[in-house]
Amino acid sequence: MLTATEFTRQLMGLRDQYRADNAWVGNWRSGSWNDENTMAHYIHCAYNLYRATATNMLKLTVLGGTQIRLDDAYIRNFGITGANGIQDRTTKEHVYAEVMRRIGRTTNPSPTADRNPAPVVRSGSILSEKGWTPILNDALIIGAAAGRQQFALALTSAEQLRWERINGDKVTRFAVNASRFGETPALKNAWKSFFNASKKMFFDGGNPRVFARELLGLYFFGYKPEYSWHQLIFRPPQGGVVRPTFNLYLDELRNVNFHTGDQTRIMQAISNLLFDEPGALGQPWTRRRLAV
Repeated sequence: MLTATEFTRQLMGLRDQYRADNAWVGNWRSGSWNDENTMAHYIHCAYNLYRATATNMLKLTVLGGTQIRLDDAYIRNFGITGANGIQDRTTKEHVYAEVMRRIGRTTNPSPTADRNPAPVVRSGSILSEKGWTPILNDALIIGAAAGRQQFALALTSAEQLRWERINGDKVTRFAVNASRFGETPALKNAWKSFFNASKKMFFDGGNPRVFARELLGLYFFGYKPEYSWHQLIFRPPQGGVVRPTFNLYLDELRNVNFHTGDQTRIMQAISNLLFDEPGALGQPWTRRRLAV
């Protein structure tokens, strides 16, 4: 794990690359990272998250749309990061309610009560942070990858309904039993159909979403997907381990033209990660890119 000094030195050396590749952050009316003091603050927030991620008791980071940090059930089970403060009011309310539930279970213990060892805030598995920037998000992925932690996909309620609509009739007892012996063509095709029907998970209005950036980080750092009929997780590489660094992350993002929103190159890389074939999540992709 990097010390605060080492972490800050690395990112201060990369701040101009972050600015060049994410110019929209510099256009923020408040909190523009073109200001050196503001950039220093953002790097400090990123280090706080990096350190919290490294001490995650579940050894798990949960990925997905922004709605997952507003979901009471996800928060109860996985907790949030909150290393720099909680981002949303709804998230705060769910966190407070869960803290009070746990206090109640402590003062009135029940032998049948669930015991979740993960803290609900400060080093949980779901990202919710004040001071968000691409630097902070990259710190989440790099911190977890450096600790060889697992990642898991959490579907929003709308995505869960889409999964059921597309694949609900395929989740039979036979299919589930067959998948226990390894991935089957039917299982991978089910996930492929789901992702091809869910392209807004990766792009919005022609711009790559944060989830796409996160998946690319897993691809660059050698992670592999593991499918089941009920979840998708990503496991760290077993051999030939790639050392996750900010330099590597940024250089590889440039190689797939993430900064220009090159949908073809980006989706080819994500398709390679998910299915080992560059055309798995294929055309058509809109080439329109909106001004930020």
